Amino acid sequence: MNVALRVIPAALLGLTILASSLFPVSAQTGTIAVTAQLLDYQNGYVFLTTGDGFRVLPAVAIVDYKSGKLAGPPAPRQYARLTFDQTGTVLKIELSKAKLPPEGDLDAIRRRFAVALSTPVPNPDLGPTRVTSPCANVRPGKSVSLNVTVQVPPSTPLTDTVYMTTDQSGWNAQAYRMDRRDALHYRVQLKLLSGTVLHLLFDRGSMQSVQLGENGIEQDPYTICIGDEDAQTFTKTVYHWADQQAGASLPIPQTFPTPYNPAPFPNLPTPQPRPT
Repeated sequence: MNVALRVIPAALLGLTILASSLFPVSAQTGTIAVTAQLLDYQNGYVFLTTGDGFRVLPAVAIVDYKSGKLAGPPAPRQYARLTFDQTGTVLKIELSKAKLPPEGDLDAIRRRFAVALSTPVPNPDLGPTRVTSPCANVRPGKSVSLNVTVQVPPSTPLTDTVYMTTDQSGWNAQAYRMDRRDALHYRVQLKLLSGTVLHLLFDRGSMQSVQLGENGIEQDPYTICIGDEDAQTFTKTVYHWADQQAGASLPIPQTFPTPYNPAPFPNLPTPQPRPT
């Protein structure tokens, strides 16, 4: 019987030693200690190089790890032994310039007590992009007559032809030739299926003469949703042509001067005959 009584206390002593090695607890009951490297210390928080921050007791004890004497405020890249209470508040910071031996379960401390500066939310720029078609509610497949009318600026030469270029034609500058209605208005009629999303611009036969916006800068393509009615109209105004803006580049000559074509370079003054 006496032998059995001696064996039980010895087993309990072994379990106590094992538990203290797995879950280090300081002399102050209920506290937990871990070692880590500091990133910053300010405004009542201590931040570790892991990116985690923890609240610090206003009267936190900051001492030297070796001597136990009072030390100055923690500095970045210092090593420290941090003592937490059961609520995750840092009660004591023991500073060291040298790396300290691992102590405690830092991952468990992070999961339980690390301070979140804001509620985590998904980044909308990294999430899947949802593209809603402007024709999402249109019954597709019906043949629709689209009438497009454009008003051009008074600077448009009377001898020039106005075209409509679209994404459906691969932005061919002469895809759709428009008919002149009067000096400033042109029109074209197309047959398209309902549900078609059409992007378009107007030009005078080349992308160098494409339309510009009212502010004189590049015009974004117009977007048309072909609905499911029998006919649809679309009317726009061109305010400027790209090749008529100040500083616009002149057309590049396609040939060199020859006796049969002595002036292939455009926009040059007409030579005057010499006086006899």
